[in-house]
Amino acid sequence: MPNPPDWRRLVDHVASVPERVYEHWVPGVGWDNETQFGAEYGWNGVPWCAIFEWCMFHDVGMDAIVPKTAAVAELASWAQAHGQWSEYPSVGALTIFGGDVHTEIVMGFDPDIVHTKGGNSVQAGATDNGQGNGVWSHQHARRDAYVTGYLAPRFPDGVCPPTADPADPRGGAAVASWLWSAPAAAAAYVGETVLAYLPPMPAGADTDVPVEPAGTETAPVGGARNGPMWLCVSALGTDGNVAVSMRTNGGWGAPVEHAVGAATGKLVLSLPSDGSVDVVRLRPTVPLQGYVTGRQPV
Repeated sequence: MPNPPDWRRLVDHVASVPERVYEHWVPGVGWDNETQFGAEYGWNGVPWCAIFEWCMFHDVGMDAIVPKTAAVAELASWAQAHGQWSEYPSVGALTIFGGDVHTEIVMGFDPDIVHTKGGNSVQAGATDNGQGNGVWSHQHARRDAYVTGYLAPRFPDGVCPPTADPADPRGGAAVASWLWSAPAAAAAYVGETVLAYLPPMPAGADTDVPVEPAGTETAPVGGARNGPMWLCVSALGTDGNVAVSMRTNGGWGAPVEHAVGAATGKLVLSLPSDGSVDVVRLRPTVPLQGYVTGRQPV
């Protein structure tokens, strides 16, 4: 599986940060701005919305593409000086609110809303006199005057993230919407299991082996394939060959010759995982025995 683009690695990491209070309450004073993010940055006990963002980039090895500053105003001026200021949201961009009041990372957008997540903020719907206390997600109207603009970073791999900017200088084509969702998990499989033993296959004759829809442990009477499958055959007593054809919706594929016997060992034929093959035809020069095997998802 190819590595995800840098912008995706960033927002996946931001999404993984639990949403909760990270500061400590001091009676008579309020929230203290002491967080694990300030400790990572090297400056604690101060407003930390920009600090949180730097830490997110630092955690994935991309802190060099954003300024290390705790001042929101410096983020905006840096973006403008480096040609990375935009009036449009893009995934992974730093949203500037209120001119220099607050900043959060863009996690998605649609034509009307920008979705953000940031530190030194409060849970949506809560108030704390502007102090902030944790990491939380929010939604803002894109055209709200409070949304000043965006620092759109140039990611190291050169891939432009999903952007609403019709003239994004990073080269991406504008899209109407994109919202973070968890990456699809790769299927996990239990150990290989014999799904069916085959009857003896005579020499010089065609033997058709149905493999899709095929019975499996979790679908014993057949149905959609549940995992990878293989057809395993071996020669009985002497070496020989077997011509193998596979049937798909488009008809039979051309026969492919394979050696079978003591010298070559068991022949293992991998079947397409998309279920496109429903029958395998075997025409051996020597008698064969075999079975269908597979691994089922956990």
